[in-house]
Amino acid sequence: MDRLPRARKRFGQNFLASAGTIEKISRKAGELADGDVLEIGPGRGALTAALIESGLRVTAVEIDRDLVVYLRDRFRESSFSIEEADILKVRFADLLGGLDIPRADRFLVVGNLPYNISKPVVRKLVDERETVSGAVLMFQKEVAKRLTASPGSRDYGPLGIFAGLFYRIQAWFDLAPGNFRPAPKVTSTVTLWERRDDPFLDPASEQRFRTCLEVCFRNRRQTLFNNLRHGLAGGEPAARELLEEADLDGRARAESLEPATFHSLARLWPEALPE
Repeated sequence: MDRLPRARKRFGQNFLASAGTIEKISRKAGELADGDVLEIGPGRGALTAALIESGLRVTAVEIDRDLVVYLRDRFRESSFSIEEADILKVRFADLLGGLDIPRADRFLVVGNLPYNISKPVVRKLVDERETVSGAVLMFQKEVAKRLTASPGSRDYGPLGIFAGLFYRIQAWFDLAPGNFRPAPKVTSTVTLWERRDDPFLDPASEQRFRTCLEVCFRNRRQTLFNNLRHGLAGGEPAARELLEEADLDGRARAESLEPATFHSLARLWPEALPE
C-alpha cells in the first residue's frame, strides 16, 4: 500500500504523532512487559514500530481493514501479529493461545484508545484480568480523572472504584491535542495500570458489587438512603435495614465513601436485583 491509510472518524481515530511521546511510552512498556504486548488500535504503527524496536513481541487488534493490510505489510518481517477485529469482541486468552511461538502468560496492554470505547475497554480489562499483567493506556483526560479520583472528588464514582479493586491506576502525563493527527478537541492522559495480585473482591461478589455501586451512585445529589430506598426491591424498609447492618449513616453521599465501604456494603447486599 503506497499511501498511508487515512484516519476514519467513524472509528474515532486520532493517530499519535509525537516522537518524544512514542519513545517515552515504548520505553515504559519495555520496563513493564514480560516480552508480550497487546496493542489496541495500532493505527499506522508509529508506536508499534517503537515497541518492536524495544525487543517486544506485539500482538495488535485493529478494526480498520485498510490499516490491517498496511500493518501486515509494514511489519511482515517483525515479531508482530495482527487480528482484524473489534477489541470488545476478542478474548485476550484466545490471542495468547492462538499464537505459534511460546508466549508469556499475560499481556501488557498498550493503546491510544478511541474515546467512544474507553469505558467498555476498562470493563474488559477487569473481566479478562487473568491474562493482563498491566497496561499503558491513553484516555480522554476526563475519563482518566474518573479512573484515578479519590473519595470526595466530583470525578469519584463507579468506574474508578470498580477498576481500582483489581488494578493500581495512576495518571502518568497529559497530551495536548497537537500531539495527534488529526488533532482531537480534548486533552488526553496516559495512565499506568498495575494488576493487583491480591484484589479486594472475590469473583463471587463481583455482580453484587457492580449493582451496589450503580444504586448508590444513581443520583449523586441524593443521600445514600434515598438512592437505596429507590434502588432496592424492598424500598425504604430494606434501605434502613441494610444501612443499619452496615453501620452506615444514610445521610452520607456515595462520593464521600471509601472503596472499602462499598466492599463491605456489597457483602451484605440482598440477593434480589434492584427494580
